[in-house]
Amino acid sequence: MRLFQNFSLYVMWIGVLTVLHSADAAPIAERPDILMIVVDDLRPMLGCYGDARIRTPNIDRLARHGVLFERAYCQYAKCGTSRLSLMTGLRPDSIGVFSNRDKDVVNFRKRRPDAVSISRWLKGRGYYALSFGKIDHDGWHVDDEWSVPAAPGRDGEMLEVVDSKDVSKPTLIADRIACPVMQSPDVPDDHLFAGRMTQQVLDNLRNRDSTQPMFLAVGYRRPHLPFVAPKRYFDMHHPDETWLARNPLAAAGSPVMAWFNSDGYVGTARRVGLTMPSPPNREQAIQWNGYEMRSYLGVPNHGQIETSLQLRLLQAYAACVSYVDAQVGRILDELESTKKLNSTLIVFCTDHGWHLGEHSAWGKMTNFEIATRVPMIIAGPGFEAGRTRKIAELVDLYPTICDMAGVAKPDHLQGESLIPALTEPEESNDSIALSQYARFGTKYTGRALRTDRYRFVVWDAKKGGETVHRELYDHDSDPDETVNLASKEEHRELVRTLESQLREAFLRNVK
Repeated sequence: MRLFQNFSLYVMWIGVLTVLHSADAAPIAERPDILMIVVDDLRPMLGCYGDARIRTPNIDRLARHGVLFERAYCQYAKCGTSRLSLMTGLRPDSIGVFSNRDKDVVNFRKRRPDAVSISRWLKGRGYYALSFGKIDHDGWHVDDEWSVPAAPGRDGEMLEVVDSKDVSKPTLIADRIACPVMQSPDVPDDHLFAGRMTQQVLDNLRNRDSTQPMFLAVGYRRPHLPFVAPKRYFDMHHPDETWLARNPLAAAGSPVMAWFNSDGYVGTARRVGLTMPSPPNREQAIQWNGYEMRSYLGVPNHGQIETSLQLRLLQAYAACVSYVDAQVGRILDELESTKKLNSTLIVFCTDHGWHLGEHSAWGKMTNFEIATRVPMIIAGPGFEAGRTRKIAELVDLYPTICDMAGVAKPDHLQGESLIPALTEPEESNDSIALSQYARFGTKYTGRALRTDRYRFVVWDAKKGGETVHRELYDHDSDPDETVNLASKEEHRELVRTLESQLREAFLRNVK
């Protein structure tokens, strides 16, 4: 279906887009409120994406109200870099931050003062900008980028747990190496931070100055580890073996660095007296893979994860997703009750996907489809509900929001506005997505190209620039990416073509 309700409105938008590069098009009073909801570590395991195992009636409701992108991708499958890319509109190579170290983002901001965040940009164009929860990576927010200081919660809010001896007591912030991997306390939603934060969001919606447009960014930390949610959300889900990963083995012919996502946790293992092989051989990598999750209490640090435990972990992940879905529903209900739902531009997304046993991995931090593909929904004034298979990227959201808000775009942006994809969702798809990940510190970088049919990855050594590995997956015949075809003689020309396209695209997208 078409995004706009009639041709004249479509023509109006095309006219708007021709002037947005140089000047704000819409008067402040006519600009829509903007609600951006960012959920941590959320894969498209949602009803609206055709997966009914996890109960997500409210996200599904939003999808029916807006335009769902079936193939949207992050630029870096790790929280800090992905969120910097989303908020600044720059790609990772231009940002130069590949870790979650505070000093790296401080240096980036000193080096690139021109890379104005979307919150600061909209604030400077008349928007009242508010932030609740995790929008920037924890500790990376800058208060003056918002109209009032950001409200991310307590330090360490990610590690919020309940007192196991008395769950009615206020929640605690656990020590990282003594934190349980999951909890299902029998408590109301507002006993945990996400519920309390949602109430803050509702209070601000009810008491706002309606004469000024609002940019409201709301970030939910779950389903990031630890998997903590009220018991009633656990009771909604009863995973069986059909929930287990279809592709639990490392892809045939793939290099270890493609799927071994524990390389950043060698020091974490050492803190509890363990020595993780670095670099590991293939068998060692399988045994230690997924250490982000293995570092929590209740999961073996290495070795096999029994099926019964995998099912409990799947239940806990699902519970966290449903808990967040309920909070999204509270916000949508408020907008609907105040008759603002249809006049508010709503953007829903995550920072990256998440392995639940695929490729022997748990967690993010790979270039595979399961780690880079993200849910993305855009709803707003004048939209018709629809779906598109056009490839989109998180870096595209900044210019898209500017266009829909009727404000000019800053010059530094590297994404592309999704207006064309939204207006003609059923047109042929020639777009691509670029993702990347640095492995073993920054010793190697894997850069990935996603086309309509293929995922192609090259792994280059930092020292000398030598290409050490290539990966090719055919999504027409192998959507789970189980066999690396890059070394097959019959694909030699295809590999050459895709590598040329990949390198040209990455070179073009560095500022």
